[in-house]
Amino acid sequence: MIGKTATVPAIAAVALLASTAFASAKTVCYVTAADSHAYATPANVALNDRAKELGIEILSLSQNFDVQTGTEQVSTCIARKADGIILWPLDPQAYIPALARAKQANIPAILINSPMAEQANEFIKSFTGPDVYEEGKLAADSLNEAMKGEGAVVVIAGQAGNGTTIGRVGGFVDRLKETGSKIEVLDTVNADFDQQKALVASRDLITRFGDKITGVYANDDTMARGFIDAWKEANAGKPTPPIVGINGQRDAFDSIRSGEMYSTIVQSPVEDGKLAINTMAEILDGKEVNARLPIPLTVVTKANVDSVEPAF
Repeated sequence: MIGKTATVPAIAAVALLASTAFASAKTVCYVTAADSHAYATPANVALNDRAKELGIEILSLSQNFDVQTGTEQVSTCIARKADGIILWPLDPQAYIPALARAKQANIPAILINSPMAEQANEFIKSFTGPDVYEEGKLAADSLNEAMKGEGAVVVIAGQAGNGTTIGRVGGFVDRLKETGSKIEVLDTVNADFDQQKALVASRDLITRFGDKITGVYANDDTMARGFIDAWKEANAGKPTPPIVGINGQRDAFDSIRSGEMYSTIVQSPVEDGKLAINTMAEILDGKEVNARLPIPLTVVTKANVDSVEPAF
């Protein structure tokens, strides 16, 4: 009898704690780039898992790489009166009006993964994720090393107008000029961070330029794989030219070991997702955060491929 009566206040206390926790739970609206993507998916999972640990409810909305959808989703976040907004921007400018409305509604917003134009800075608390311009510079240094400072490359870029694409291509081109490299860029094509689109675009590049292509810079490892497959189709048994990718995927590590790729730049989607939600949690707790919070970058070649962990 004593045991039974002793559990009543305990149950009441647990119920009170649960109701209090629910009442104070924060809801963060997360507008992600896509649900299904080699990089975005593990970033999304990491963000959601960390949010559960922090007691934060996530309202997840996917743009599926459509900017118009994304701008509408930010407006949805405002209408839902979310406590905070995490935006994965696909365009440097398009979201600015929506972010301005979020600030007017006293909803703090941060960017994850991709940069926006400077005009957006007054409407966000922070930008977390990789320094994409720096990635472009690192890619240029790596390819310059592989090609001994001369030759001709093709650039397989991501989405046209996308902040990540702009940074990764801009950093690459600027670094080649800065170092006085004699590497020539034959052409830059967009493949939307998609392997199949990169395969099709690469077939065209190989048809047009053939053996003139002595190096390749792909804005991510997925598109690098598209070029490798196209090269194998057109040049059976012939070694691929040096290829530099970004993201540090396990498949890229295997390609570096086999000699199909020269290097990749590791950025962890798990760290990307965790950093974003940790930063938002600090903001919701009333803490000040830095305007720019980067994740680490590591260049991986054959020299260190067995001592570095793939990003995913």
